[in-house]
Amino acid sequence: MRKDPEKLGLYVFFFLLVVFQLVLIFLNEKTFGGADSISHYHIAKYAFKYPHLFLDLWGKPVYTTLLSFFALGGFKLAQIFNLIVAVFSLYVVYIIARQYFPKSAFSITVLAAFAPIYFVLTTSCLTEVLFGLVLIISVYLFFAKKYLFSAIVLSFIPFVRSEGIVFLPVFAAALVLSRAYRSVLFLLTGTLFYSLVGFLAFGDVLWIINRFPYPTGESVYGNGSLFHFIKKSDTIFGIPMLTLILIGLVVETTDVLKKFSLTSPKTIHYILVVGSWLTYFAAHSYVWWQGRGGSLGLIRVIGGVLPLAALSAAAGLEFILDKTKGKRAILVIAGFVMASQLLLFLFKSDLPVKAPETDKLIEKSARFLKENQLNGKVYYFNPMIVFHLDLDPYDKTKSNWGIGDKLKPSNSMDYGDIIVWDAHFGPNEGRTSLATLKNDASLQLVKTLLPVQKITVLGGHDYGVYIFQKVKNRVASGRSETIVRDLGIAESDAPQILKYNGENALEMSPATEYSPNIIVAMNELPSGEIIDVELSIEFMGDAEIFEKEVLLIISVENERENLRYEKRSLLWGKDDSDWKKATVNTRFSADIPQSSIIKMYIWNKDRKKLFVKSLNAEVKAH
Repeated sequence: MRKDPEKLGLYVFFFLLVVFQLVLIFLNEKTFGGADSISHYHIAKYAFKYPHLFLDLWGKPVYTTLLSFFALGGFKLAQIFNLIVAVFSLYVVYIIARQYFPKSAFSITVLAAFAPIYFVLTTSCLTEVLFGLVLIISVYLFFAKKYLFSAIVLSFIPFVRSEGIVFLPVFAAALVLSRAYRSVLFLLTGTLFYSLVGFLAFGDVLWIINRFPYPTGESVYGNGSLFHFIKKSDTIFGIPMLTLILIGLVVETTDVLKKFSLTSPKTIHYILVVGSWLTYFAAHSYVWWQGRGGSLGLIRVIGGVLPLAALSAAAGLEFILDKTKGKRAILVIAGFVMASQLLLFLFKSDLPVKAPETDKLIEKSARFLKENQLNGKVYYFNPMIVFHLDLDPYDKTKSNWGIGDKLKPSNSMDYGDIIVWDAHFGPNEGRTSLATLKNDASLQLVKTLLPVQKITVLGGHDYGVYIFQKVKNRVASGRSETIVRDLGIAESDAPQILKYNGENALEMSPATEYSPNIIVAMNELPSGEIIDVELSIEFMGDAEIFEKEVLLIISVENERENLRYEKRSLLWGKDDSDWKKATVNTRFSADIPQSSIIKMYIWNKDRKKLFVKSLNAEVKAH
């Protein structure tokens, strides 16, 4: 039997890809998708213990069922499940492309594997990869004229990702145009199957609708531009692949319109491939623009149609290679495209992946609970807490997501119970404010974990993790020490100090860009966990001062490294006439080098004229 060198090369490529991804699974500090990946893993891991989880619509029944066997072996084995699915998907892409775009099949498979969003999804515990496999297999079966099987396989796609429902009318149209009328009815197979299973489990034949986990109205996550995913297309596909997709769309559209016929194979293939992935792309663009359906505008969702979009890229590359004369020239172009995709991906990626500070703080909070033997029931908002504590998230005697009473959370807790609030999940998904917890007389704040650098998360909240415990008698917070400093404007006889409006004032003229600094060194402060800084000013402007023209600055520095930078604009209007007060605050972890300093000053960025009556700093360690 004659060997196929291209297929041999494909198998070698898959082997190297798998080895590379396996190494990253063990070296990466975090998995793509963060808390969502952890939640899918937990649902699958505990589904055999709590069978109703097999029908959890957020977890996605098909994904949960297939992942569950791997999840029993731990999180890394669950990641390997997605890797297996991804490689199988890429192989199907190759098989289809080899039939319709033979010169491009191998190259497009490589491009898809190193499409930025698909590469990171490959070792997550997210649903997009299995979603892509179901879709590409359905297309493969359709092209093989196995219409009935194609319809049955696709019918289960809404139970891999809910938005898969948008493909049903597209495939229905393609089946009708192919005169496979009977197969159209089988697009309901998955829904009928799960409706029956749900009826037996819950006694509700409409459970899919009644238990739908996403809001149908406005989303808590807000909205964004209609062109959000278009603008992010290079990050999704990679520039080489995106360029080929655009060429392919033009080529295929032109080809279909030349001798347009609704029932021609080219038109049907166009509807099935281009129609499917563009409909999905447009649907996600619309719901993010409208702020509906729980959309967060995450670009990873487009990874679900990337294998199918790869066929459009194949059409673009095939067009270029068909215009190329000579086998060597074809190899050079194909090699250049693959190398460009790979090198651009590696250049822009920071591998192995480092855990962000937010994840590190969650892990630290779990370590704090273990080390201090705080063994009460844990109420949490970020699913990674129970992951790091190795708790069964469905055992309500040990942990509970969210809190029932959002007005007085302690009402839902027993004495000794713990609540771990984080600034991302707490106020958004959890609908619980930090102020509510602090104002609850039965909750004692036992630990605060803050990043050194400011991190602003969803809702404009400064990120932090706060651990509370329900107690009978709340005690005052521990010892703190405050350092108070000012510029000493009243006592100075420096030439910049003059009398203005009856007060000693520092004059900042257009020739003065910076005020003198107020500096507090970290080694001046007592040991503590948190540093609070407040810088206040009383000033007058000689003329109007607008946003960003004059800034009040707090800068935390260690030699040449800036650890934190907080600023506030000083504003002076034409109707202002008396001394005006302004304040800027910041709060950060004390876990920084003792050689660091806190530097506070005025930056007269646009060289305005103003007078400063006082500039006072208060730095507290606790």
